Amino acid sequence: MLTLAFDTATNWGRFALAEDGDLLAYRPLNVSGSYADALLPVIQDLLTEAGRAQADIKAVAVTVGPGSFTGVRIGVATAKGLAYGLGCELYAVTSLEAMAGALLKEHPEVAWAVPVLDARRQQVYAGLYARAGSWVKTVLAPESLRPDAWWERLGEALDAPGGAAYGGDGVPLLLGQGAELRNDLKGLGEPELRRWTTAHPATARDLAQAISSGTSGLTAVHPFALVPEYLRGSDAELKRDLDLTPLTPGTDISIHKGSADDGR
Repeated sequence: MLTLAFDTATNWGRFALAEDGDLLAYRPLNVSGSYADALLPVIQDLLTEAGRAQADIKAVAVTVGPGSFTGVRIGVATAKGLAYGLGCELYAVTSLEAMAGALLKEHPEVAWAVPVLDARRQQVYAGLYARAGSWVKTVLAPESLRPDAWWERLGEALDAPGGAAYGGDGVPLLLGQGAELRNDLKGLGEPELRRWTTAHPATARDLAQAISSGTSGLTAVHPFALVPEYLRGSDAELKRDLDLTPLTPGTDISIHKGSADDGR
């Protein structure tokens, strides 16, 4: 089954095309702005490299967040449009689940993966995942929490949190680094290598391969039913009902000068 997968939930975009478990084409695409202009051209590049056309696509897979609100919206909208227009199957996973799938494939010797993204506001998006066939299962659902709160949850769920594979730009916030490394992680290292990286995993690559093989266990969704999973509201949503009117009107009107007050 020819499967197109892409992850635009963060600035570290990942695009892949796979068939029957074999990778046909893969592109990492880091962006500093929007994916609006780049997404479809990259997809076409993948198809051209593989000698295929859009009509050949049998499944589309996308990450639905958390991450950049704009990146998530663009990715979800594109995936829904392609799946509906092509009449193919549509699969959706969280960006953390896709990261976990890639981390566990990269580290076949470990049983647990903890993907971590910097959520700003002194919080991280994180989750705990375990192997499940060719894909993963959720042990601790994705959530936006302070690093200390997440570390406490991991300590309750795992006998040795340091033995899991960690990946994503939020790893230093969760684990600490240098002199600020968490006490229960100090001393880990050689000869046991640390499986901690701030790099963004090859999410789309492993997602495309898992779905195209037919062994992922994931269920297709209807394009009309797919919605993003932001995990929390945007700044605009949080401030929607915030009244910034001063309780006591100010008496200094000089701050309201206009061009007419300058003689123009």
